[in-house]
Amino acid sequence: MSQQFIFWLSMVIPGSGHLLLHRMREALFGLSILALEILVFIQFTLPNFRLLAVEQPNGKITIGAERFIDDSFLIMVGSTVGAMMFLVFFALHYAFARDAKDVKRQIDETGSAITFTEKVRGLSHEIVPNLITAPKFILLFVFALLPAIVSIVVAFTNYKRPVLPPAFLIEWRGFSNFERLFTNERTAAAFQETLSWTLTWTFCASALTIVLGTILAVVANNKGIRGQKFFRTVYILPWAVPAFLTILVFQLFFSKIGGMNTMVIPFFTGSEYDVSTAIGFFLDADLAKVTIILIQAWLGFPYVFILVTGVLQTIPDDLYEASAIDGGNAWSNFFDITLPLILISVAPVFITQFTFNFNNVTIVYMLGEATVQTVGSIYKPLDTISSLGFRLMMDAKYNEAAVYTLITSTIVGAVVLYSWLKAGAFKNEEVM
Repeated sequence: MSQQFIFWLSMVIPGSGHLLLHRMREALFGLSILALEILVFIQFTLPNFRLLAVEQPNGKITIGAERFIDDSFLIMVGSTVGAMMFLVFFALHYAFARDAKDVKRQIDETGSAITFTEKVRGLSHEIVPNLITAPKFILLFVFALLPAIVSIVVAFTNYKRPVLPPAFLIEWRGFSNFERLFTNERTAAAFQETLSWTLTWTFCASALTIVLGTILAVVANNKGIRGQKFFRTVYILPWAVPAFLTILVFQLFFSKIGGMNTMVIPFFTGSEYDVSTAIGFFLDADLAKVTIILIQAWLGFPYVFILVTGVLQTIPDDLYEASAIDGGNAWSNFFDITLPLILISVAPVFITQFTFNFNNVTIVYMLGEATVQTVGSIYKPLDTISSLGFRLMMDAKYNEAAVYTLITSTIVGAVVLYSWLKAGAFKNEEVM
């Protein structure tokens, strides 16, 4: 028997390779895995897969065969779980195959192989950490991975009100939900406008937050500033206030009867407050977009401030002393020493600011309700792709929400991966 024969035999039937090598305990364990796999396939996976695509007399392909008996959503979830269990069992097959091949190699080279007891004893130091982290992986699977995969599947169906199981069977729609974003003139125009605003919002809000937090951190930590502890404390206070409360306060502040119109503008212009000429910051779409970017900068800058403050504490004074000897001034010190060291240390975290704002639903959803929607418009002026997906989900338009969620996840994933690779985050462990 060759090592390759043992490997592929164990890939098909886990434990069979060990059985041929007279490793009875490993063989019994592997065959028990196979029995469990067959039981799960017969009792759970196969019934769900059989109902995953049923052709009805009218030619439509539905999930489930009969209304009020088959719940399309549960079948969809069950099929997803079944498919993922296939991957788990495949990983177990591979692990058994690798182990059987290693045992065969040891026997061929030395005439004997490490026993099962010695193998377990050697892995004892890894068992406790794996047991501690196992619940985390299970929770990730249940609350993150499984909903994400089901959401992707829903994007290819007609699952929305009134097509709600078990009263109705969900139908497969293929890519028609995606095609509608580009082929329907009205929907395509609204989608392009929303995507354009989402990118603008993400870049402007993130860049302003990073610049504001960095500048305040550098200024507050300057040795020439008195009361550094006071400023460090004051600048992180906005972070201590719940975001939704701050958003509501700003919503009132920028209203026609708010502080901006009644106090700030009259103070700088010297004119009397008049409600008829007061600025409606949320009544004009463009003005509302500028306002929400400023509010998000206020909410986000304390996080950047704390990050940059931590980095500034690690920069040795020798660098600035050497720069002073070479004739460096405050500007050259900032651009040649401070800023490069800040970017090297927290560049990956800055990237997360962009992903956070791209997915930021809270502020967009809350302030979006305060804006005036154009007559005949499909979406609200401040809606981003993420908030629109959330709004559609609340309206029970699950397939459309899934389409927007899938688009959002794809864009965010691609940008994060590209940015992290370009930033060298995976290459320089000291950055993390």
